[in-house]
Amino acid sequence: MTATPRPFRVVESLCATGKESEAKKEDRLVVTEDFAAVIDGATSSGPIDGRPGGIVAAEAVEQAVRELASDATARDFVDRATAAIIRAIGDWPDETIMRPSAVAAVWSRARGEIWRVGDCHVRIDDRDYHGGKEIDRIGYEFRCAVIRARLRLGLTSLDAELRVPTMEQPFRPLVLAQHAFLNLDSDDPLAYGGLAGTFVPDRFVEVFEAADAREIVLASDGFLSPAATLAEGLSEIARIRETDPLMVERVMGSRPFMPGRDYFDDTTYLRIALG
Repeated sequence: MTATPRPFRVVESLCATGKESEAKKEDRLVVTEDFAAVIDGATSSGPIDGRPGGIVAAEAVEQAVRELASDATARDFVDRATAAIIRAIGDWPDETIMRPSAVAAVWSRARGEIWRVGDCHVRIDDRDYHGGKEIDRIGYEFRCAVIRARLRLGLTSLDAELRVPTMEQPFRPLVLAQHAFLNLDSDDPLAYGGLAGTFVPDRFVEVFEAADAREIVLASDGFLSPAATLAEGLSEIARIRETDPLMVERVMGSRPFMPGRDYFDDTTYLRIALG
């Protein structure tokens, strides 16, 4: 059942990157008359015709959001995004390589709901719904343990570790194979959902009621939390950049802050006021 559409306004937003250029940014921020979405393409995705797979997937999901009927359901969105990725990548030649994939959090104005597939952050008024998945927790804990041990033994240095790219982090073997659990419809704790051109089981499609919300926040995992304001979210990032630039002590991160960069990842935030 659709809710009575409420007026809304974008209070503040950001779509930035921790990479060397905007051209490599895999996040997308979408606001239409009926929907608002934060989309995060996966860095570990296989490439398509020389283009990063995460960008290809994020663009396909953005197109799906823009073409949704105003009264679309969460399942409509997921299936259309899946079909858009299939069109974008064609026949995937090697299932041992991760398909282009993305995650997303989408607010539906007509339904008064937020839909989430994957690890984006969501905030509804004063309630936080952090993104994350078990397989990432395992990989990040391993990364942190390896780097901390190597630093203590003098086998590496802060300066050297600040320059290690994401796909050369210690968890590389897991990242290259973890899509074995992507959209796996089982109770395996390593199973997780994503938009990758394969069917997304209902168990990975989260629906949050937001019909009476006053404010909502959607954010990619370049933020540490779905902070109440953009300033608070950026302050969290800046604090970690100054005190734990490798992201191995105060937080368990996927990568370091590269020298001279404000962000460790693509970093997207959207705050909307309703009513």
